[in-house]
Amino acid sequence: MTEYDSILKSTNNLQSRECSVNLKDSKLQAEITDLKCRSMRENLLFFQIPEEKDEQCEKKILEFIETKLHVQNAKSEVKLHRAHRVGRYQPNKVRPIVAKFAYYPDRERVRKESKQLKGTPFGISEQYPKEVMDVRRRLIPIMKKARAEGKEAFLKIDKLYINKQVYVE
Repeated sequence: MTEYDSILKSTNNLQSRECSVNLKDSKLQAEITDLKCRSMRENLLFFQIPEEKDEQCEKKILEFIETKLHVQNAKSEVKLHRAHRVGRYQPNKVRPIVAKFAYYPDRERVRKESKQLKGTPFGISEQYPKEVMDVRRRLIPIMKKARAEGKEAFLKIDKLYINKQVYVE
């Protein structure tokens, strides 16, 4: 019986250590995802902008912002840290351009003007890490259903709010 008790205690200790390790692992994963989100906070993705050989993406984006989004003086007032194509070149696909804005208000101004692109082949979206995008893909149909029911619903990074309450699956 004593031997059985000692085996039971050691098993319980192992289980509690495993729980502790799993908890620490999930906390670290959440911290890494948060850091990735913060590093991408000033970024926007631009879709379906025609790709050319030896292009200068920064100039191309500023031109796009001025002509398609009708943001006045974008070439002189909006500052980008960098802009480049994402992914490997494939002749039959147009890679998106990621642009890192120097100032968050400029990024927001461009993002809000993206409504003007409705009905065009172009698109603009915020950039998020893969983990967040997976969660968003799962939540978007739920958000659309809630909106169809007349509820106020929106996504904030990887959380869905319906009628100002966080949606829990």
